[in-house]
Amino acid sequence: QASESAPEKYVMRIVAGSLGFDGGSRSIPSGSSIDNGWGTGASSHVVETPAPPPKTLGILFFSYHENQFYGGRFELPYDKIAKLMKEGHYSPKTDKHITYDTFVVGVAPGGAVAVWAESLDKTIEVFFGQAEKVEEEWSVITSNPMPRETYIERRIKESLKTPEAIATAKKNGPPIGLWSRYRTRYNWQPVFTGLTLKNERISTIKYFNGERDYLDYPLDKATAASTRAIPSEMVFVGAPTGSKEKLVELYFNETEIFDTFKKLGGNNQALQLEMRVVTESGKNNFTIH
Repeated sequence: QASESAPEKYVMRIVAGSLGFDGGSRSIPSGSSIDNGWGTGASSHVVETPAPPPKTLGILFFSYHENQFYGGRFELPYDKIAKLMKEGHYSPKTDKHITYDTFVVGVAPGGAVAVWAESLDKTIEVFFGQAEKVEEEWSVITSNPMPRETYIERRIKESLKTPEAIATAKKNGPPIGLWSRYRTRYNWQPVFTGLTLKNERISTIKYFNGERDYLDYPLDKATAASTRAIPSEMVFVGAPTGSKEKLVELYFNETEIFDTFKKLGGNNQALQLEMRVVTESGKNNFTIH
């Protein structure tokens, strides 16, 4: 099935879109304003029949912060997608082998377009492209007689909610090119000090480029050598030395972690993101290096 995605803080709308395959297509949900998060599907149509891997993407969408329509038709990397779906992967959540069954289509300011293959445990980017600016009748967005600028302003306010966020967006404008920069990958891996991971597993890692994964320790050679995008979130259960197991959810500051990776990870320099647990005054405290 197909789903749709847009970045938080930058409300978008898919006007029409479909993923094409041999013998048919799957429609991408459209007609609603979306800002649910880059790589996170907002909704989907119920499908009852199987379909082969998608080969093409056709898309028309609107960027509220730019007051601009974008459109494009793209060839998808069929062999890569077919290989992913055929091989699948082990699922810790179901304790069995599963495959990818959803394709999330993301749209962002500046015309950025991405497609991710999604399963219960993983999300992998399979395509990133650039749509072109197009002219389109405003009536494809709404038949509301409200002036276009007023309608757009209202949608942006509904998305951002606070006066501070609205003022910042108006002052700075959308960060064109940001979603392409999210795709930069580094040779890094998480390590732990003073903590024993339950089942020797990081249950969820989310990345700024919209991908999602889990990691089992010890890392096999292929996983250890893989490059990764910069992490945005990490979730695991672990027992600090001398303490009970705890559920830990880490959220990384975007500016700080991007600056650090850029500074230390140049020339494919191998990095370790260390989660160090220390006990101070009877409390378990985390430091991250």
